[in-house]
Amino acid sequence: MKELEKIMEEIKTEKKKHWDPADESDKIIGWCFDKCMDIVRKHMNDGWIPVEEKVPDSGIYIFLSFTNFTLPMIGRYEKDSDGGAFYIGDEEETCVSQDLYVNAWRPLPDPYRPEQPETCKYTGGSCCWPIDQCGECPNNPGKEI
Repeated sequence: MKELEKIMEEIKTEKKKHWDPADESDKIIGWCFDKCMDIVRKHMNDGWIPVEEKVPDSGIYIFLSFTNFTLPMIGRYEKDSDGGAFYIGDEEETCVSQDLYVNAWRPLPDPYRPEQPETCKYTGGSCCWPIDQCGECPNNPGKEI
């Protein structure tokens, strides 16, 4: 873990040397440094990102970790005129207003997707399951069997 922390610090140092946030032409350089830090961060702290280091994009669902509550919850971050706030699920009250203090966040994993056969055994074409587009497939909820 110490090695990853050293790598992260080195990337941050290099970013300060080579990236000017005021220069529009440097946007791609800043993005590349941020992407490198995201990759390293994934391997540190099991993917948890401290809020002091980075806040998530606004409006996407994420896991939230709290300083004063032991279980993580699914929530979101919303930018506002004061900077931004974290919310549990679809609630309208901020976490802070509920005495929940977010200390870190991490992206949600991709949802489970069952394996699909490559060829439909009913039509011989490419399989559309679980999408209900196939008129022949019994997996189509609109198809009468």
